[in-house]
Amino acid sequence: MRIFKRTKVSSTGLRLAAVAGLVAMLGACGGVELEGVSGLDPQGSEFNQQLYAGYIELSANELGEHDYRDSDYFASKAAIAARGDDVRPTALEERLIPADKIEELAKARNRLMAMLFASGKGKAPISAAHAQLSFDCWMQEQEEGHQPDDISECRNAFYGSVVAAEVAMRPAPPPPPPEPEPSYVTYYVVFFDFDKSDLSDAAMQTLDEAAGTALEMKPYKILIRGHTDRAGPDAYNLKLSEQRALSVASYLIDQGAGRFVIHAEGLGEAEPIAKTSDNVADGRNRRAEVSLIEAE
Repeated sequence: MRIFKRTKVSSTGLRLAAVAGLVAMLGACGGVELEGVSGLDPQGSEFNQQLYAGYIELSANELGEHDYRDSDYFASKAAIAARGDDVRPTALEERLIPADKIEELAKARNRLMAMLFASGKGKAPISAAHAQLSFDCWMQEQEEGHQPDDISECRNAFYGSVVAAEVAMRPAPPPPPPEPEPSYVTYYVVFFDFDKSDLSDAAMQTLDEAAGTALEMKPYKILIRGHTDRAGPDAYNLKLSEQRALSVASYLIDQGAGRFVIHAEGLGEAEPIAKTSDNVADGRNRRAEVSLIEAE
């Protein structure tokens, strides 16, 4: 028996036309249950509607192989599904299963039942129905025992479908934790003359404002970073940038900001505002940056 394909219920009508023709040819030989259920309008959940379509297909396949008993068996299950009633997977005692196959089938049925009675029918109705249909197909083929390819096809379809349903049932992962609030930073910049670290009147005016703001906001930390342009040796410029940072720190302390943590550092020629070639003097890079950090 070739296993059914997963299909939407809306396509059932097309298959039922073919089933009706098959019933007309073979009905006289038995397997008449299919004829009575092949034109029903399935009720109930999507899970039941999928079961109905699948059991109709299984019944038709068995009828085509002149297995009238199993055709009627699957047709009767289709009728139950069409009414929206509970259709249980084939129980092990319903089939004569070889002793060496019972353990795997028993475990498979337990897994199927656990999935169905958790949330599989609602969260993954197509996969859950396909798992049940594949299990019933596996049981029927295993009882017959003479078509190993069909047994393997039903078995593999069962495992693929039950895994798909179990995955769909997993709870959604928790949302990622919120991004930490960034530190609030108030930012000031002062500039220096060439090769100088003393403060100009404009720089002091800016630092007066920075000190006043610090006294109001009470920052967690004041970070001062001194910079130079690219004129002169690297080592000299690093020391000059440190002197500029210390000049700013000393002024802020004199203005009352010494009650806060102040960290002053020099970066030399690193992190220029204006990207220049080496040995180029550019006033935009001769600066100290003051950051009033409210929270760590």
